[in-house]
Amino acid sequence: MAGISTALREEEILLGLHRSPAHSLQMETWERDRKAFEQLMEDQESELRRVTADTYQVAGMYAMFQSVIFSAVSQSRLLTCSLSWCPACLSAAVWLGAILAFVDKLKMKSDLKREIKETGRFISALTGCLDRINEQGAMLDLESVHAQCVFPESSIFETYFLLSRKNLYALLFLTSFSVLVGVFSVHTLCEHCHPCHA
Repeated sequence: MAGISTALREEEILLGLHRSPAHSLQMETWERDRKAFEQLMEDQESELRRVTADTYQVAGMYAMFQSVIFSAVSQSRLLTCSLSWCPACLSAAVWLGAILAFVDKLKMKSDLKREIKETGRFISALTGCLDRINEQGAMLDLESVHAQCVFPESSIFETYFLLSRKNLYALLFLTSFSVLVGVFSVHTLCEHCHPCHA
């Protein structure tokens, strides 16, 4: 009996929406907006995956350049300990370039995550509006506050995105690796320096 009453209630609501062009138009508008936001979220998530892959690529290239520097220094017989500043400065330059690129990628990831969260809120708000019009049908007063979809206020963007534990560990790894390459390069040059051992 309850199922029949529910079916009759749904049919009554649908009939009321069909007879009310204003409600039907508002419902179509909200559904169209929700689909647009869902497509936007898919694009944002795809962009986030691309930026994440680029971040790993930056870290990989950084490690490769530092390895090349250390390998070149360890095999060189032309450099002396008096020129140890060369590989150290080169390692620092690679570190600086990598840090700037890495921070830029982290900033892009943080912005995209914030945008995805806001898009999700818009979708939830539109879904709530559609639920209300499906529940109340033509009884929903479009002239009142329900005439527009009320979105929740966005939270304040966290500007200190670099202070997250994961990002701090990544930056610490890049810095530590650069320091190790610089120290070992200088140590290797001093060990292989023939004038110093003469």
